[in-house]
Amino acid sequence: MKLRNFAIATITILSIVFISSCKKEDRIEKNLWNKGGEWNMESLTVNQTSTNSIDNYSESYLNAGTFLFKEDGSGFVTFTVDGDIETAAFNYSNTEDKLTLIIDNEARVFDLVWEKNEIDLAITENYTSNGASITYKESYTLKKK
Repeated sequence: MKLRNFAIATITILSIVFISSCKKEDRIEKNLWNKGGEWNMESLTVNQTSTNSIDNYSESYLNAGTFLFKEDGSGFVTFTVDGDIETAAFNYSNTEDKLTLIIDNEARVFDLVWEKNEIDLAITENYTSNGASITYKESYTLKKK
């Protein structure tokens, strides 16, 4: 009888955890596209380190553009940096702690920290180019417009 009660309690707790995580994931998704889905790119930081020091750089920008998330899982990003404007279409999906953006058939999975009207995104990519080991980091702070 104790084993049965333990099994029921365990299933109940796991169900609650699963439902809670789904709810947060759903809240994030709805918040992305709700009320027009436009987010201001408050800051953008890019940092690259390489075993070839000439490739090292770090850049930070304020008010660097916008993200527009649509309810159908698509969207647009507009970068406005040093007077240059670049726009790209994307598709997206999210979990409670990841945001996947697919731009030009390339998926990029960002770590996501969400509060109702603010999102922090970060990605770290490691690769080799011309024999040099490179670590590329990109981070965004987005605020709902």
